[in-house]
Amino acid sequence: MELSDLSVLYIMDNQDKVENLFSLLCNTVNKVTCTSTILESKQQYIKQSPCLIIIDSDFKNREIIDFLIEIRCDDIKTAFIVLSNNKDNQYLTELLELYITKYIIKPFGDTILIEALNKCMEIIERRIYSNFKLANGIFFNFQTQSIIKNDESYILNKKESLLINLLIQNQGRIITYEEIEYHIWNNECTQAALKSLIRDLRKKTFKNIIKNYSGIGYKLELKNIHH
Repeated sequence: MELSDLSVLYIMDNQDKVENLFSLLCNTVNKVTCTSTILESKQQYIKQSPCLIIIDSDFKNREIIDFLIEIRCDDIKTAFIVLSNNKDNQYLTELLELYITKYIIKPFGDTILIEALNKCMEIIERRIYSNFKLANGIFFNFQTQSIIKNDESYILNKKESLLINLLIQNQGRIITYEEIEYHIWNNECTQAALKSLIRDLRKKTFKNIIKNYSGIGYKLELKNIHH
């Protein structure tokens, strides 16, 4: 995958796009679609299915945050870059929970953006094209969102897919119950539903893949697995 393969949705707070930035993007990636309203952004996101969303905003309200949350409910693959004058963004914690690749303070040089685009490309490749090894003979395929176990493929449902992506992207740390509820159920989840989801995913992989830390959350257990 090359930078020239990327399709970008460029969301701005207003109509006045920065011409040198827009020109750089057009000369670097495959396609750039510019929007300036949430409604237009939603329409173009559905129409274009971009690899990357660049958000150019000062975050004077949470409209864009809510839009990105809506995207993440179904889409863990698309990368996000934030460009902003806001050094004290009250929504920064929420942005980090949405797995933004880069938060860039304006003004910035071309090199900074190119580096961010390359980082996004690496992440997109990992999410879309590769198999992630869970254990000997067991893999998660990002492209098909399925488990490959002993050469057989098991398609994951929507919530199972969101959970395994969340665990893989946060391997090495415990994901709290609240984080899981936020990303998978939009904060509306019963304990029984969460336990059922964990149980179903274990059945399609193996029993010890997800460790429960009582009162805290869950963690992907890969310590005895060699990639």
